[in-house]
Amino acid sequence: MTPQPALKDHPTKPATAQNAEPWFVLGAGSMGCLWSVAMTQHLESVLAQPVTLLLRDDNAVNFYPGKVTVEHSSGTTDRSVELTLPAMSVNDTSHGAFKIKRLLVACKAQDADAALASVAAMLDEQAIIVLLQNGLKFQQQLSLARPPGTVFCLSTSFGAWQREPFHVVAAGGGESWLGHLREESSPILQRSQLQLLSELPDVAMNIRIDDDMQRRLWEKLAVNCAINGLTVIYNCRNGELLTRPAAREHCQRLCTEISTLMHGIALAPDMPELWQRVQQVAQATALNVSSTLQDVRRGKHTEIEHLNGYLIELADRHRLLCPLNQQVVAAVLESGRPL
Repeated sequence: MTPQPALKDHPTKPATAQNAEPWFVLGAGSMGCLWSVAMTQHLESVLAQPVTLLLRDDNAVNFYPGKVTVEHSSGTTDRSVELTLPAMSVNDTSHGAFKIKRLLVACKAQDADAALASVAAMLDEQAIIVLLQNGLKFQQQLSLARPPGTVFCLSTSFGAWQREPFHVVAAGGGESWLGHLREESSPILQRSQLQLLSELPDVAMNIRIDDDMQRRLWEKLAVNCAINGLTVIYNCRNGELLTRPAAREHCQRLCTEISTLMHGIALAPDMPELWQRVQQVAQATALNVSSTLQDVRRGKHTEIEHLNGYLIELADRHRLLCPLNQQVVAAVLESGRPL
């Protein structure tokens, strides 16, 4: 895949954030908080109230301390950003005919469908929705269900973990890619994408446009399928999948099965080099605890059914065998059951 250039190098005349609408962020976990702060810093010179958190109910709003804190660490330099952000419940009906025109969905894949349904009445018909989930199934379904040019996806290697609610620690740097899953493109869609990029924190979150977002999400899905579930099985950080002999051998065999499945699944890209890519990602994120393992440790429902589970679903449609992926899903679901 040939990476697409950043906005400043794009052949189309860039839009400006001066045309920005207020943003609403659905999901106030680690990624929701990280992106809310970055977006606020990016847009606060343009909009008086650029970002509002959408919380699940009135109790969550009452529990909200009124601010979001993000800790950053870079080498020997540590800094903390603390911003006062407004928040409202998805059940809040006091706004009457109020409509959301910009929405970032930052909750986990397993919660995204229900979360989006909870704000459906507040969404403008042409609202721009940006999805920040692992997986691919939900993104594909929503892109087909909504009007063309209203659903975009972000794929990011930035990470964060919660020290406590609304207080997160950024897990190093990364890159982010913005794109859509529509097969067709048009000047209007391209302009919408550029306008969107101008409203998002393109510098802070290193965002670039990808004109083949389908492939990028497939590649990320494959890597997540190879890493996340195994970190639960071995109860380890990403990098330990390479340093523990049993885990390393297991991961390599899983990569082989995933590559074979993708070769046999219609519309999926071939990834014969998946094992090499997984090693690169595991090394680059060696100290990270995968989001799936974090959920298991907190007793929360995981996104495994949107990762390996989705791959199994597609394999079944194509009558392909996937015993290793089935074992991973079964093990993660068993690990997530209450004692």
